[in-house]
Amino acid sequence: MPGIVAKEVLVRQLGVGDLAACLDLAADRGWPREDVKWRLLLELGGGYGIDDPRGGLAGTVFLTEVASGIGAVGMLLVARRHGGRGLGGRLMEAALSAAGCATVFLYATEAGKPLYTKLGFRVVDEVVSHTGVFTRGSSVSDLPVDETGDLSALASLDRRAFGADRSVLLRSVLGIADRVVVAEGGYVIAWRNLDLVQAGPLVADSMRTATALLDAVLPEGSSTRVDVCGGAVAELGAWLVGRGLTAKPPLPLMVLGEDLPGQRAMLQSPFAQALG
Repeated sequence: MPGIVAKEVLVRQLGVGDLAACLDLAADRGWPREDVKWRLLLELGGGYGIDDPRGGLAGTVFLTEVASGIGAVGMLLVARRHGGRGLGGRLMEAALSAAGCATVFLYATEAGKPLYTKLGFRVVDEVVSHTGVFTRGSSVSDLPVDETGDLSALASLDRRAFGADRSVLLRSVLGIADRVVVAEGGYVIAWRNLDLVQAGPLVADSMRTATALLDAVLPEGSSTRVDVCGGAVAELGAWLVGRGLTAKPPLPLMVLGEDLPGQRAMLQSPFAQALG
């Protein structure tokens, strides 16, 4: 079969009907079949794909407008049999052209970083994933938290940290949430991704607030993932390691266009690397 030629290929928008093909593509690249995350991305829109002539998808990318004028890139994948043909660059160019956001950001893998650098993205921070079985320590914070989830307080805290209104994204995230905990200086959402409890977004004005929120939201003995933003890695990362989690190598946060707004130090963990 002749190979796909990047400059001639048609890039189309993806919909929820493409979920099975997206999961198959992820499995082809050795990624887990994260049904909840892929479905959420497809429902939010901003997904682009290239059809494989043999069936399924040859490649995908998502550029989701998480707030007005701010887009998050994620799930840039090309099937193994179509690698090295420029499809990743074609997908990125199509997505960036269609979105027209003033600021676009992503968390880059080592494999993807050269492409993003070529497209003009610059490194501004990093994220470190921590995974493992969460064990609550003997000393638990006495900081008051609201486990009923004060949504107005949550939205206000998120605008302060992110510097923009992410209410559409937050409503979607809350729709898949297992637990939501809010404190005076922050909030955290926990949601289930396959066999993991993932905590994020985590917004906190201090280390004390961050650890109190995580202690309140994470079940004892649960298989857990927390992605920690660069500014919080030293303290919060060490705390998570002390609670039984293991740190993975850092991934760079890269930005194209205008700087990310907000009080970024408060955004201690993203919802997911594909959405920020």
